[in-house]
Amino acid sequence: MNPVEEYILKQKGAHQELLAFLHSHFVQKGLQAKIAYGLPFYYGKKWVCYMKPNKDLSLDLSFTRANQFEDPSGLLETRERRQIKSLVLHDLESLPFEAIEACLAAAMELDKKS
Repeated sequence: MNPVEEYILKQKGAHQELLAFLHSHFVQKGLQAKIAYGLPFYYGKKWVCYMKPNKDLSLDLSFTRANQFEDPSGLLETRERRQIKSLVLHDLESLPFEAIEACLAAAMELDKKS
């Protein structure tokens, strides 16, 4: 078991479900998973995205270079950051999968060009 999978197994409830689902999806898309700054990060050539569990049981899915691509869903939030934008997730049932997929595709396309 790799460190990211160990990290996911230590999480509880909705955090664990969301992390496991998204981890599996990102790895299937060809991203490499690593723990950086105590969180699961996903890499192509550079950082593409990372996930951060919040104390309110939500999960932030953050795209590290979101300022450089279009967000067709309009769901990404800047929260006064210049480069990183995040999507707040609560559970698998309400997961905006199409929005995540669109942002992930844009982020991976940007990563390929760098």
